[in-house]
Formats: sequence, structure tokens, C-alpha cells
Amino acid sequence: MIAGRYRLDNLVGRGGTAEVWQATDTSLDRVVALKLVTVAHDESSARAADEARTLARLSHPSLVQVYDAGTDASGRPWVVMEFVDGETLADAIRRGPLAVRRITEIGLAVAEALDHVHTQGLVHRDVKPANVLMGRGGRVKLTDFGIARLVDAAKVTSTGLMVGTASYLAPEQVAGEVVGPPTDIYACGLMLLEALTGRREYEGPAVEAAMARLHRPPVIPSTLPAGWGPLLTAMTARVAAERPTAGEVARVLRTMISGETTTVLPPSAAADAQATRALPVAAPTVVPVKKSRRRAWVMAGLVAVLALGIGAVVLSQQHKATPRTIPAVNSQVPEPLKSDIEKFVQEMQK
Repeated sequence: MIAGRYRLDNLVGRGGTAEVWQATDTSLDRVVALKLVTVAHDESSARAADEARTLARLSHPSLVQVYDAGTDASGRPWVVMEFVDGETLADAIRRGPLAVRRITEIGLAVAEALDHVHTQGLVHRDVKPANVLMGRGGRVKLTDFGIARLVDAAKVTSTGLMVGTASYLAPEQVAGEVVGPPTDIYACGLMLLEALTGRREYEGPAVEAAMARLHRPPVIPSTLPAGWGPLLTAMTARVAAERPTAGEVARVLRTMISGETTTVLPPSAAADAQATRALPVAAPTVVPVKKSRRRAWVMAGLVAVLALGIGAVVLSQQHKATPRTIPAVNSQVPEPLKSDIEKFVQEMQK
């Protein structure tokens, strides 16, 4: 019995850090799933109770409902969740290729669940095939959100990696940078890529698998079905701010299912399209690139300087006069950007 209430009936699965049990809530007489973390946790049971109340706020058709949470006598966290009778996406991938439409439906369900989670100001931190449950009637549910929250401060591997499976960690997780909603988008992109190709992108021991993404981006085959290449490229962008939001991913996948045409441009292509209008983009268009103010100032400044330079050359040809000097950088441009633009100006004047 856990917490004097939950009777552990059948061991459903065991991993390196936790066990999943089919259990019975003896107070309400219902079947539940109870996940017991098998590594010690340094937070108090009060913290676990606070987390349980936070997680209980989440309610979405594609998110496994969290009912309760706490710690056992040994300080190990446990989470009681809705029981989903079915298999995981990891099981399905091991069994063989999935239909593209089914993968699209799975991706849509997960993206919608993440959109709900992110709207509440929370992050999953461990999106992977083993955490996507596929129940009867085609239901798809993202699970293990509670565990990621409850053991965030616990070291789960001997290498010191934080919560998250090495093969699906985002670059910022590996580099020890700030973790936010884009972290979940990156992991979701790798998960969908694996479902489409049947191959895990970053294989090998934990350290090697985690570090690999800092040295190379995932390989997105050019043979993927229409629309998938640009979408996955955007979702797995190295810079977190350049990834689409969960809501944007959901909108793209929804149009794929309906048969409409949607283009999601990778960050670099999106910037080029906006600057030169040379790349045709089908409607509706989702360009999931959140440009920093710095990049926007630089692009605006360079385009303005280029226009002035071309104008000066044209005038000199028409009036046989010496080309006018390109104006100095506007004083309203933020100081950190002036040097970048001034270098460009000097090259233009040469």
C-alpha cells in the first residue's frame, strides 16, 4: 500500500529510475496508474503535495490526468495518474512503421497537450515515445508530466544529467541553459522524426547521445512526406527561440490531416523570405521564428543601408556626379548593434 490508500496490483513496467504499477485507489474503488521513482529525492513531502495540486489543475483530452502525488517513507516521489489501457508509441515503433496519417494524429494530440501545459506556465521536460500512450479507440495521451516536475532537482544518472532521457534532450538541457516550452518542442520533433523513420536520431550511451546534438543537428531525410521536412527542421532548431510554439505545431499538423497546404520555413529560410520576398510561401503560412530584437534591428539596418547604397549609385549614373556618402548609423539604433551595421557600411563604401 502507498499512502495507506493505493494498493499496488500489477507491475506494468520498470525503467532505470522508476516503476509503473497498475494500482487500485481503495478510497474511490477505481483503477489508477502509480509511478514510483526509485531514486531518492531531496525535497519534502510538502513540496510533492504542492506539485500535485499544480498538476491537478491540468485537464486536457490528450494529457493523462494526475490525481495525487507524494513521497514514500524512503523519500521517493510517487504520482497517481489516470490508467490508460494500451501501448506506448515506443512499443508501436519497435513493432514496425506506422502510417503517416497516424503519426500526424499522434503528433497533433501531443502538440495540443503541450500547448495546454505551456499555457499554464509549465514544462514537461521528458517528451519521448515511451511517454505517449495509445489507448483503445485511437486515444493518444501524453503522460509522465508529474514525474518530470517532481524529480526535477534529482540526479537520475551517474553522469549528472537532469531529468530527461538522453536521446531526446534539447541542446539547452545538455548545455545547462534555461529550460522552457521550446525544450518540449525539440523533444517532440525528435520523437516524430523517429516515428517517421523508425530510427532514433541520437543513439548510444547517455553522455554520447546527449552531447551529439551540440555537434550536429538531426538529419531530416529529404524523402519524408510533404510538409514534414520543414516542420521538423523548425522544431529541432538549435536556438530555442527559433522553434515554433506547440500551438503553431498543432495548426500545421491539423492542416496536414485536412489536406490543406501549409509551409513551415526553417529559421534561415524564413528570414530570407521576409527580407527578399524571393521564396514563395503557400497559404496558410506558419513561420515559427521568434526573432530577437537584436536580429530584427540588424536586418532592418542592413536593408536600409543597402537601399541607400543602391540609390546613391543610381543617382551617380544619372547625374555623372560623385556617389553620395552613405549616412552614418542612426543614433537611435541600440549601441550593441552599431558596430555590426557600421562594418557593413564600410564594406559598402569600399
